Amino acid sequence: MLDTTKPYPIVRLKKDKDSLVGKRHPWIFSGALQSLPDEPLVRIADSQGSVFAVGMTSNEGMSIAIRVLSFEDVRIDEEFFFKAIEKSISYRQLLGLFSINRACRLINAEGDRIPGLIIDQYSHVWVLQSTNSGIEKLRELWLPAIYRVGTSHGALVFVERSNSGRKTENLTIVNSLLKGSLSGPVEIQEGQARLSVPVMTGQKTGIFLDQAASRLKLNKLASSLDILNLFGYTGAFSIQAGLGGARHVTTVDISKVALSIAERDWISNGLDPNRHNIIESDVFEFVRKQTSTFDCVIVDPPAFAKQKKDIPSAFKAYKDIFRESSKLVRPGGLFWVFSCSHYFDTERFQEVVWTSLLESGREGSIFEHLGAHWDHPYNINHPEGTYLKGLLLGLS
Repeated sequence: MLDTTKPYPIVRLKKDKDSLVGKRHPWIFSGALQSLPDEPLVRIADSQGSVFAVGMTSNEGMSIAIRVLSFEDVRIDEEFFFKAIEKSISYRQLLGLFSINRACRLINAEGDRIPGLIIDQYSHVWVLQSTNSGIEKLRELWLPAIYRVGTSHGALVFVERSNSGRKTENLTIVNSLLKGSLSGPVEIQEGQARLSVPVMTGQKTGIFLDQAASRLKLNKLASSLDILNLFGYTGAFSIQAGLGGARHVTTVDISKVALSIAERDWISNGLDPNRHNIIESDVFEFVRKQTSTFDCVIVDPPAFAKQKKDIPSAFKAYKDIFRESSKLVRPGGLFWVFSCSHYFDTERFQEVVWTSLLESGREGSIFEHLGAHWDHPYNINHPEGTYLKGLLLGLS
C-alpha cells in the first residue's frame, strides 16, 4: 500500500538539463537525471536542488523516466486525482460536451495533466485505460477517485481496457468489467445519430471518439453524395453520412463483427438498407481492385507508425493507401484523409498526402486541417499530444 504521507525523495536534473525547468514539458527522460530512486513518486529539482515539480516514476529501463503530475510541490493522493478529474469534467461542461446520454473523453492523459490515464464516458458507462507504468503504480489512488467522481455524475458501470502503451511498458494486458453489469454494446447519441459502442470488445475504448467533430462535419456535407468509407469499423462516419442525406454509402472494413454493428446501426437509425453497401475486405486489396468512383472518399486507417522506427514503413503504407483511394474520387469530389500516429507530425503527414496525389496524378486543394474533437485537449507544452491529423481536400 502506498504511503502518501512520507516525504518523496528528491531527484535532480543534470546541470546541462536545467533548461527543462522553464519548458514545463511533462516528460523527463532518464538521460536528464543524476539518479532515479526506486519509488513511485518523486520531487523533481534542478541541479542545485530547487524543487519545481512532482512526478511519477516509470519502470526501470523506460526512456521516459518520470511523468510530471504537478509543477507545484504538492501531495499526490486520492484527493489530488478527485479534484483533477472534476476539473476536467467542468471544462467539458463549459464546452457543452458532457451529458448523461452522450459520449465524451473526460480525461485525455497529458492533455488533462494526468499522464497515462484515459477516461471515456459512454452514457452511464465509464471506460478507463492506464497506459504506462508510472500511473499504474498509483492505481490505489486514482481508481477510488474515479469511482467517486463517476458515481456522482451518473456512472453505473466501470470498465478497464488495455492499449498498446501497456505492452510497451511490460504491463499486464487487461480487459475487465470493474463495477456494474453489461449485456452488450452501449448506445450513445452523437448529434442525431444513435451509435452502438462495443466497450468490452471494440477498438480503443469502443469507438473512435476523437473523430466526432469530423463525423458531424460530414453529416452537414453529405446530402445527395455517393460516399465511400474506408476502414469504416462500426460505421460511425457512414451513419452520419446517411443521416445527412447521402444518396448511397459504402462501408469497407476487414472486421466482420464491426461491420455487423454498422449494418444494425444503419437500420436502427431509420435509414434505408438499399442506400448502404457493406463490404468485408482488406482495404488495400479493395482499393486496388475497385473501379467505381465516388463523390466523397474517407480514409481513416490505423496507426501505421506505433514506434519511431516504424516511420519509413508507415510512410509507404500511408502513401499507398492514399494514392489508390484518391483514384476513386470523382473530379470535383471530397477526399478526407487521416493519420492517428503522433510519430507522424503535421509536416510529414502533409508530405505523404502530397506525394500520394503526385503519384496518382490528382490535383488537390486543402479546405481544412482536421483534428481531434474538443474533448481531446492537448497540453500546449506537450506537442506529442496532437496525434490525430486530417485533411479535407477537394480533388480535381
